[in-house]
Order: sequence, then C-alpha cells, then structure tokens
Amino acid sequence: MRNDSTRGDLWVVLTRGIVMVTAAVLVVYTAWYLLRYSDFSNDDLDFLVIVKHSSFLHFVLTPADVHYVPLHQLLTWLAYHISPMNFTVAVAILMAFHVGTLIYLGRSLQLLKTGHAGGLILCAYAASSLIIFGLVWWAHAEHRAPYVFCDVCAVYHYLAWLRSGRRFHLWIAAMAFVAAFGFYEKAVFIPVHMLAIGYLSDETRFRARLRKVAWPPMLFALGSAAFILAYLHFMPQSARTGMPEAIRADLEFVKVLFAGATGLGIDTIHDVPAHGMSLRLAGVLLLGCVAAMWSLWRGQRSWMILVAMLLVVLLDNLPIAMSNRVALFGLMITHQYRFHYEELQLLALFAGLWIARVGITPSSEFRRRGAWLAGFVLVAIYAGVNAYNVQECRHQPLSPLWVMDQSHIYLRHLRSGLAQVAEPSPVFENDKLPRYLTLFEITPDTRTLLPLFIPDARFDDKARPRYEVLPDGHVEQVK
Repeated sequence: MRNDSTRGDLWVVLTRGIVMVTAAVLVVYTAWYLLRYSDFSNDDLDFLVIVKHSSFLHFVLTPADVHYVPLHQLLTWLAYHISPMNFTVAVAILMAFHVGTLIYLGRSLQLLKTGHAGGLILCAYAASSLIIFGLVWWAHAEHRAPYVFCDVCAVYHYLAWLRSGRRFHLWIAAMAFVAAFGFYEKAVFIPVHMLAIGYLSDETRFRARLRKVAWPPMLFALGSAAFILAYLHFMPQSARTGMPEAIRADLEFVKVLFAGATGLGIDTIHDVPAHGMSLRLAGVLLLGCVAAMWSLWRGQRSWMILVAMLLVVLLDNLPIAMSNRVALFGLMITHQYRFHYEELQLLALFAGLWIARVGITPSSEFRRRGAWLAGFVLVAIYAGVNAYNVQECRHQPLSPLWVMDQSHIYLRHLRSGLAQVAEPSPVFENDKLPRYLTLFEITPDTRTLLPLFIPDARFDDKARPRYEVLPDGHVEQVK
C-alpha cells in the first residue's frame, strides 16, 4: 500500500511538473513571437506621438477614441518613459499580465475541482492562437491583457471566498474589479462572470445560501450600472448599429470565437464564412453536439453549463456588436481574431466547470494515467496546429499578423540605421510612412515618427548632407 501511495504521489508531482514546464514553454514561445514578428504600429505610434505632445495628466485622462481608460494610457506613458520605443519593455508589460492570468486561471481550475484535467485546460489556453492574435497589437493588447487578468483574478478570489469565507478575498476581488475599468469598459461584465461561475461551481450550496453568497457580485453589478450611466452621459456619441444588425453581429462574434478556439484554421474569411457552412464550422457544430449529448447522458444538470457559457459570451459581445465598429466595418469586423482573445479565459473556466461535472474517472490507476497522457498528446497537437496556423497567417498579405510583421521589419531597419547616426541633431528629409504603419494617418510621415526615437531630429528636404528613410525603414545619407 505504501509503495502504491508513493508511486501515486510521484505521478502527481510528475504531471504537475509537466504542466508547469509546458505552460512556461508556451509563454516563452508567445513572448518570442511578439518580439520576433511584431512592433509598434498604427494606434501604438499615434498614442506615442500624443504622449510627446501632451502633459502627463492630460494624456492619461483624455479618452482614447470611444474608450475612457486612464490605466491603459498610463501603460503607454510608462512604456515610453521607461525606455523610449523599446518594444521589449512593451512586451514585458503584456507578458506580466499574461503570466498573472495563467496563474489565476490555474488556481481557479483547482478550486473548480477539475483534477488533472485542469492542467491540460490551462496548457490548451496558453497554446491557443487567440492569445497571439490578442497580444500582437500593443494598443489593442493594453486594453485586453490587463482586463483579462483582472477578470480571472476577481473570479478566483470570489470562488476562494465561497470556499473559505475569508473577507480579504473579497477586497482583492473588489480591487481587481475597479482596476479593470481603468483598462476596458467590458469590466461591467465581471460581476456576471463571478455570479455565473460561482453558482455553477456548487448549485445546491449556492441556492441554499443565496443571500449570503450572492451579495458581492450583486454589489459589484451596481457599480457596473453606475459606470454605464456615467459612460453614456459623458462619452461622446458615435455611430451605432440597429438592433437586428447588432444581434446578427453578436451571433457572428460567438461563431467566430468558438471556431477560433478550435485552432483548426488560418483565415477566418475562408474557414468561417459569414454565410453558409464550411468544414471547420461543421467540425465546431459536431463538437457542440457531442458535448450536448454527453451532458444529457451524464445528467447532473450539466447542460446548464453549456447554456450559461453561450449566454455569457453573447452578453459580453453585445456592446461591440452595437458599437461603431460594426456600424463602420460591417460583419467582417467580427472575423478579426483579436476581438476573441478577451473571451478565451471564460471558455477555459466553463470547460473546467463542465469537466468537473461530467468527467469520468477511470477505474484503475493505469487507465487514469493513460487518459491523462492521451489528453496531453491532444494538447500538444493542438499547440502545434495553432503555432503552424499563426505562422501561415503571418505570410498572408494584409492579415493582422502580416501587418505587424511588416511593422517589425521596418522598425528593425530604422533602429539599426538610426544607431549609426552620430550627429547630436541630425537632419532628415520628410518621407511618408508605409500604409501598414499608419492606417489612420495620425502618424503619416517621418516628421512625426522620428522624434519618438531622436527628440532633436531636424527636417529639411533641401539640406546637404541629410538622411532619408527608405520605404523598408533603412536609413541612408544623402550627400
């Protein structure tokens, strides 16, 4: 008996070690990809130019388009002032939030009693290509990565409070909830996530003690309502979609989310068409049907988890479905994977709830280990498929990953060339930036870009000698 117990303990230690190493490798891969194939671009450059021409308080407190997100602005200010135009610093900030999310997600899955499956869910989350699509654009990721961290943090500490009753968990959840508003208005839905996951984690106990356990998310929901009223009153009005179009866009967002979470595709325009069926969508529909049938067979009201997951992601995507993004760009905006990163942690939590409710534990230790190894192999295959698809998408002209890769190439050449400029106040001619660097043309030329690198740069198109920046970012001297 003692030998069996010792072997069991060693197996637990081994599986935990494998999960931790795998998660670490996936984090390193994500950071490597961002540093190797991305850089500041478009909105990133626009915000940095505004930083150069604004006071600290004015920049932090000024809305960014339709977002009032002072902590998002603060991250931009910090990234530039810690080390100007150093993308490594920017990536380090994002990865700190990403690692924090993984830690809290893993702890949350433990509280949901997912067993060994929780580690596999965590690794699958870290392996999803939606992570890279969500983090690859700095200005976009500044909204999402901190919000995702705060969301999982609040959910974990609420679950921990339900288990232990220790009030300090509620204080941390409250701080995470408040901080999330500084990054992304979607924080209004955090109480919904807390309530849904808290309820489904132990329905019987939750219903029996409803008034004692439901008040924290309900109190937070009042804060969300106050924020919504203030936002609607103070923020400038922008284009809005009609309700029929918003519902159609919301359904499209959810369809693309589940298709993207499978990792089995490269280009959503072809793999996930706006109308009709595709092989990939058929696969997603089949997986959904299998999950529903398994829930009905296993019982325990597990079907509620699937319904709750669908309703929560529909609610989460409704604001953007009603926003100016859909009004201006139509349904194809829903096919940009960057918008689906912020829902992935919810899919992982609901998957943990579902597996804890309907999973079958093999009868023998040998079979349990075999099942875990089979699951790990599936996660490894999933990681490989996602990594392959990310690399393929990077080679497709005008795709988001292609745009970021081109920005990286241009700015790598530019940094290398500027490092060779020895003059204290060098003279440049003004040249237009490539279209992929400045879609919104707030940073249209080198006259606005180069002072971010060399504050004392001067511009004179007739001076000799002077420097010019070529279309690929290389710097040459004109004599």
